[in-house]
Amino acid sequence: MNSEASNSIRKKLLFTAVITTLAVYIGFKFFLPLVFPFVIAYFLAWVVRPVTEFFNRRLKIPRIIGGSISLILLIAALGCGLLLLIDKLITQVITFIKNVPIYLDIMADKLDSICQSWDGLFGLSDGTIRAVVDENILQTINNVKNNILPGLTQHSISIAVKIAGVVGILVIIFIAAMLIVKDLPTMKKCMEKTKFYEDMHRITEKLANTGIAYLRAQLIIMVVVAFLCVFGLSLIKNEYALLLGLGIAIMDAFPVLGSGLILIPWSIIMLFDGNIYAAAILITTYLICQVVREVLEPKLIGKCTGTRPLFMLIAMYVGIQLFSFIGFILGPIGLVIIVTTVRVTKEKLEEECACTKEDLPYSDD
Repeated sequence: MNSEASNSIRKKLLFTAVITTLAVYIGFKFFLPLVFPFVIAYFLAWVVRPVTEFFNRRLKIPRIIGGSISLILLIAALGCGLLLLIDKLITQVITFIKNVPIYLDIMADKLDSICQSWDGLFGLSDGTIRAVVDENILQTINNVKNNILPGLTQHSISIAVKIAGVVGILVIIFIAAMLIVKDLPTMKKCMEKTKFYEDMHRITEKLANTGIAYLRAQLIIMVVVAFLCVFGLSLIKNEYALLLGLGIAIMDAFPVLGSGLILIPWSIIMLFDGNIYAAAILITTYLICQVVREVLEPKLIGKCTGTRPLFMLIAMYVGIQLFSFIGFILGPIGLVIIVTTVRVTKEKLEEECACTKEDLPYSDD
């Protein structure tokens, strides 16, 4: 490949990257909120497609009925799993709420001890720092009563309306998924007739493979971290091991937060409290979680997306800045779309360049 052709390919790839980046931003910002239920519906239809095909070909069940049965089975399986998990979490939450008065008494005793130590350290009269702390606590409680609670009461109707809206969206997703399952072969044939089908098929196929691999990698890491946290908390006989373990695993998925936000202060508190065993278990759990993430993340996420972990981290940060909380997911997805599109374009340009070179006439000299 000569330098002129190489420069031409670079310019086209740069143009493709810029246009794709703008398209991803506009699509995520303005278009995705409008079509998001149908994106979920298509994903569900794609998941149940093999079972639907089995019902249709082997059992001669119409696609819409087979798709409905498949969707109901999928939702039932997910629902049972979630119900078991939620039941366990609710049990632990209720236990925690019942024990709140005990925890408050323990905290009050600890606070008294700390305030007395600080009074002696700074040469103040007994009760000086405790009085300041009590005043701040009282002010915080009054702020909650005056500002937050009335707001919750005033917005209770709007919250109920939003819940009803969510239920309506779930119904739309289910119906849309059934219709997509029914018309999937027809939709595919219509798309195959379009001019850009081959290019779009190459891009979407790579995106699907990359996206599935990325989600699977994140899920594997979160499950491993959750297991380690639940196991570590069980060793110190914590009543809320499952609840806290899952919460810490979710926080660990965020680059800015991480499991250390909970485990490190907790281990320090246990150390000052004289519980060296619990402190050692907590800090060891944190270190193991960090090692596991550092080992698995580059291998799983970097390998499946074809990008370095640093770029994925940058994508998460940019996504959060542009799209708020959901940008944590949209950022990496956007990066994968841009990288995949540029790579497919590069492959196509190189193929065209090779074909052109083969078609050039050569003399026999």
